[in-house]
Amino acid sequence: MPLAFDFGTCNSVVTRWNEALNDIETPELPNLGIRYPQPGGADARVIPSMIHFGDGDTPLVGSQVAGAGLANHPGTFRWLKMDMLRTGGANRGRRVNGRVIYPRLAADDLVDRILMFVRGAFGDIDDELVLTVPVEAFDHYIDWLREAAIKRFPGGISIIDEATACMLGYSEEVLDNEPYGIVDFGGGTLDVSIVRTDLRSASHARCRILGRAGEEIGGIMIDNWLLEHIQQEQALSDEDIASIGPSLLEAVEEAKIALSNGSPEASFTRFNDVTGRLIDVTLTAATLQAVLEKKREPGMNNLYQHIVRTLDRALDQARDRAGIRKEELKGIFLVGGSSLLPGIQQKIREYFPGTEVHAGRPFEAIARGACRFSGGVIDQTLTHDYCLRSWNRELRDFELVPVVPRGTPYPTGKPVCSKYIKAASDVQEVLGLVIYERTLMSRPLISYVNGADGLRPVKEGERLESRHKALNPEDSEFIHAVPPCRSGDRRFVAGFGVDKNRRLTLWLRDTEPGNQSTIRLRDGSTLPLPVADLPVVKL
Repeated sequence: MPLAFDFGTCNSVVTRWNEALNDIETPELPNLGIRYPQPGGADARVIPSMIHFGDGDTPLVGSQVAGAGLANHPGTFRWLKMDMLRTGGANRGRRVNGRVIYPRLAADDLVDRILMFVRGAFGDIDDELVLTVPVEAFDHYIDWLREAAIKRFPGGISIIDEATACMLGYSEEVLDNEPYGIVDFGGGTLDVSIVRTDLRSASHARCRILGRAGEEIGGIMIDNWLLEHIQQEQALSDEDIASIGPSLLEAVEEAKIALSNGSPEASFTRFNDVTGRLIDVTLTAATLQAVLEKKREPGMNNLYQHIVRTLDRALDQARDRAGIRKEELKGIFLVGGSSLLPGIQQKIREYFPGTEVHAGRPFEAIARGACRFSGGVIDQTLTHDYCLRSWNRELRDFELVPVVPRGTPYPTGKPVCSKYIKAASDVQEVLGLVIYERTLMSRPLISYVNGADGLRPVKEGERLESRHKALNPEDSEFIHAVPPCRSGDRRFVAGFGVDKNRRLTLWLRDTEPGNQSTIRLRDGSTLPLPVADLPVVKL
């Protein structure tokens, strides 16, 4: 019985293949999930992605938390997916009932508890579980989610990106061997993919990724912007936000959802028992749209411009790789709760005039597609650049130079490009090779962060975030030159590719006559040069 799990920032979804119905279903999970209205008419069944640690040993998860009135309790962790995507759960811990709980532990427990409920609902099942991940997810997030899930599903875990799963979730509405676009706009991220379908076998559906792009914008950021608007309109101080902000943020989220579902206005009140002030707020659909259209700072993009920029980036890749232009797309599929925001569907339809836009399953399409993917084959491409650091003489500074660029299909089978590896100093016996992962995703500016350490103002230094990271900083010096290498020598020639297990592979030879150079492996053993297709680092 194929199962799929879509771990979302605000809500998660579980689907399974029902053999009796010969169809995918989103099962009812009593005392865990809730029903959520969606445009298609039938309510979606989702699991709120929250966990509460109380006095007892057993945490509350999903609808149990809100049902107990604990959504804003200091012992409740929400938006854990964003913590894991950004930092791997390394944010500061929170003291709860005498113990410190870190986001990584909370995220582990949340995923584990949900999947424990799933196994309890369906019995002792050994089938493979399909997990979904954002297009622009760094590898630390993918590894974490796999490790968290395999405890309950040791039979095997497979991974599919959320955008591709979305297309498969609408597969009854797509044609074979045609290009389509997917816009996944959820609680934490915006992911856009351009794909070409191969649906000749429903149980072995394929799609080739022609272009991908992502931005770190979503429902959480919209809530933050609305909170900023309320703070300005009501002249609230940072102290007001610190004391009552989480409760306000919950009310803002509920109002945003009501407005996105068609209500003309939404009102709420909150009482600050520290200052004795009653905060009375009415938000209208026009107010929400004005907030979405506002530029955060001079020269910055508003929400709709961010969406257009992300669409442009994905389509640029599709045009460069496959000659596909936006007017050739046969359909656009929207998914994620933020796709219901006012003006979003209109902006997408304006961007793709004459192309049909599907938006009837914003909450379940990803999990349904992941379930359909089980046992299938997806042609994968890399979404990030993998680079070496090189000295730019003109700029007089280091820069990152891609050796395997984003958009590369894998496995590559042979080197994608070749570079000279040079010594940094004379008579150098050991040469280093640090691989950097670089993403083009950006995050618009916000004033408040609601993470593991509660709601707090963003510090100036936090506004700009590095968008690359070293993958092997502690395991980079493995080329042993015999005889030693001299500074500037164009002696070591390296080629780079990616194998089927998504590992960066290395071809390396030493052009020095009579050399005895080696590669030293992690276990201390050595390989003489030349080497070919040697796995170096997991991407």
